[in-house]
Amino acid sequence: MTSGTFGAGSREPVPAPRLPGRHLPWLGPLPAFHRAPVTLLHAARNRVGNTFAFPLLGQEIVFVCGPEAHAEVFEADEAVLSPREAYAFMTPVFGPGIAYAATPQEMDAQIAPMRPALASRNLDAYARVMEAAVRAQVARWPAEGEIDLLAELNRMTVTIATRCLIGEEFHRGMGPELPRLYRELESGIRLAGLLGPKAPIPAFRRRDRARAAIAEAIGKVIAERRARRPGDEPAGLPHSPAGAARGQDMLAVLLAARTPDGHPLPDRIVTGILIAMIVAGQNTSTVLATWTGVLLMCHPEYLPRLRAEQEELWAPGSPLTPRILHWMELLDNCVREAERLHPPLILLMRKALRDTTVRGHHVPAGSLVMISPAVAHRMPEVFRDPDRFDPSRYGAGRAEHRRPYGLIGFGGGRHRCIGVAFAYLQVKAAWSVLLREVDLWPAKSAYAPDYSTLVAAPAAPCTVRYRKRSLGAS
Repeated sequence: MTSGTFGAGSREPVPAPRLPGRHLPWLGPLPAFHRAPVTLLHAARNRVGNTFAFPLLGQEIVFVCGPEAHAEVFEADEAVLSPREAYAFMTPVFGPGIAYAATPQEMDAQIAPMRPALASRNLDAYARVMEAAVRAQVARWPAEGEIDLLAELNRMTVTIATRCLIGEEFHRGMGPELPRLYRELESGIRLAGLLGPKAPIPAFRRRDRARAAIAEAIGKVIAERRARRPGDEPAGLPHSPAGAARGQDMLAVLLAARTPDGHPLPDRIVTGILIAMIVAGQNTSTVLATWTGVLLMCHPEYLPRLRAEQEELWAPGSPLTPRILHWMELLDNCVREAERLHPPLILLMRKALRDTTVRGHHVPAGSLVMISPAVAHRMPEVFRDPDRFDPSRYGAGRAEHRRPYGLIGFGGGRHRCIGVAFAYLQVKAAWSVLLREVDLWPAKSAYAPDYSTLVAAPAAPCTVRYRKRSLGAS
C-alpha cells in the first residue's frame, strides 16, 4: 500500500490524490458511499493511501487517516477547521444555538455545567440506576426464546439516560413512548444533512416531530422544578445513598447553573443541552453495548473468563459500583475492542474555512475534512492483526490503544466526548448483569452494520437466542 501522505514539514503542499474510479458529476460516488461508506473508504485507502479527495453531493471531501493526520485535524484552530460548520445539519436535532450551532465560546460554556454531573461523586448513583434498569428489562423476558438485542439494549439505555440526565419524573411521564421518540430523533442523523438539514425527506419529518414532543415534555419538568419553593426536596436519582446524588441529575445541575451575568440558563438552552447529551450519549452507548454482545457471542471462548471475573469481583447481592466495574479489566478490554472494530460514529468531520494543509496535502477552503474511526481502527500500522477480535491487545506489554489518536471511537482533542466514562460505565454495567442472568447465542449467520445513519448499529433485527441462567448454565 502506498503511503499517500507526506511529512508536515517544509515541503510545498500538494493536492490530495483523487479517489479512483468513474463517478457521477456532483453526486460523486454517492451510491457506493450510501450503501457502505466504510467499505468504500477502506478500499480507497488501500489503493491510494491515507489521504485522498472526492466530490459528494456537491461537496469536496478530503479524507485523511492515521494518528498523525488525526492529531492535525483534532488539534487544529477552529477558525481553520470548524466542527461547527461541519455539523450544521445537527441544528434541528439539538436546537438553534446549542452545541455545534453555538460559537466555540458558547459551546464551552454549555459543556461546563455538565462536567460536575458526570464527575466521579455521582457515578455510584448512576451505576445503581444502570443495574436496576438492566435487571428490570431482563425480568420482563420469558425464561428462554429470541430477542432483538439492539431493541432491548436501546430500552435499557433510554431508561438510564432519562433517569440520570433529565430525571425520574420525565421518565415516568413519557413512559413507553420514549424509545420510539429517541429512535425517530436519531434517524435524522444521516448523510442527507449535507444537502441541508431541512430537506423534505421522511426521516427529517420524523426527527422534527420527535424533537418537538421531547422538548415539550422536558419543558413541563423544567416548569415544575422551577416552581418548587426553596427547601422543597428536589427529584434526585433513585436508589442512591443519602446525599450522594440528591438533585444531581443533569437537569438539576443545569437549573442551578448561571450565565456570566448571573441569570439562570434560559429554558430553551437547558432543553437543547439535555437533548444534545441524550442524542450524543444514549444512541452511541446502545450501539457499543450491542456490538459488545454480538462480538462476545461470536467469540464464546471469552465467556468463561468473563464470568469468572464477575464472580471474583462482584459478590452476589452486593450493589454494582464504579469501583467494581473499574476492576473488571477483561470486560473493559472487550468493550474497548468492540469500540475499535465497530465504532458507533463511523465519520467525524471538520469544514475548512480557509486554505490549509493536513500531512502535507493542500486542503482548499470550503472542503469537508473527513475522518473515519471505522477505517482508522483497521490500520495494521496501528493495530496488529486489525480484523481479529483480540482484547489482549490492550493489556500490559501491548497497550495498542495508548498511541495518541489511534483509538478515536469517541473523537479526539477538545471535542472528545465528555461522557465517555459514563458510556463505558453503562456498557459494562449492562453486560455485568447480562453475563450473570442469561446465556446468549447468535440467531443469525452474520451481523452486518447498518449504514443508513451515521451511527452504525447492527442491522435490524439484531436477533439473538437466550436462556435465563436460573434454568441452569450451559
